[in-house]
Amino acid sequence: MSIRKRMKVIKVTACLTIIFAAVAFSEQAREIPKKLDLKGGKVIFNSNRFQSSIKSDRNLGVLAKEVSAIGEEAVSFGFAAKSEEAKTFIIGALYSEALAYFRSGKMDLAAKRLESIGLEFINLGVPSSLYNFISSMGNMMEAKRYSSEALLEFLSLFQPFYEDYAVSKGEDKLILFRAGSWLVDMSLTAAAGDKFMLKQPETLNYFIKEMKRMDAPKGVLDSLDKITKIADKKEKDITDKDVKNVLKLVKKIQTILG
Repeated sequence: MSIRKRMKVIKVTACLTIIFAAVAFSEQAREIPKKLDLKGGKVIFNSNRFQSSIKSDRNLGVLAKEVSAIGEEAVSFGFAAKSEEAKTFIIGALYSEALAYFRSGKMDLAAKRLESIGLEFINLGVPSSLYNFISSMGNMMEAKRYSSEALLEFLSLFQPFYEDYAVSKGEDKLILFRAGSWLVDMSLTAAAGDKFMLKQPETLNYFIKEMKRMDAPKGVLDSLDKITKIADKKEKDITDKDVKNVLKLVKKIQTILG
């Protein structure tokens, strides 16, 4: 078999693997109500479903560009000076930003985030299967052979796939990836002014507990505590000032951890 034919077989196989996994994941996801954070005592992290629940009068991609804590230069040229822990946090953020841009039709910005993740995967020496997943996603987005809905489902598979890998590298890496992703979603929620979705008590308790275990900087714990106090209010009692404060506190955490 020629090299060209062999590469074609590999690409087709990778695409089929993603498709079959997406179908299985979609069936599982239907069992999780949009507002349910707990299942079997564990916090469910699904950035795609979180973003789909955000109510906003403005395009989510526009909001993502406004609140992004990652500069375009860093997205393009990588994070060589960052620690492995910071990179893991940033990969989570890049993933959720890619979702927000993709679901808003800003394919070029989504693709940049995927390329940046792929670059860091090479630097970090992650398994080739994860790199191939990101690479295949980029190819499928460019080829436009699948519907946007299908591609969004494919892209959302990255979260559970990467979490499985992160667990093998230690619990802290899993927490940092989840934090990077979730904080982007919270910043989008605050920017959209969705007071209902700001109320994430179980998830906030989860991160406070884990950040304490990890001996996170005081600024992170204080900010999470302040966000929790706002989230504990009744929806009607959350003011516009509270919403702005959440956005500021999220950015503070992102700056410290990233």
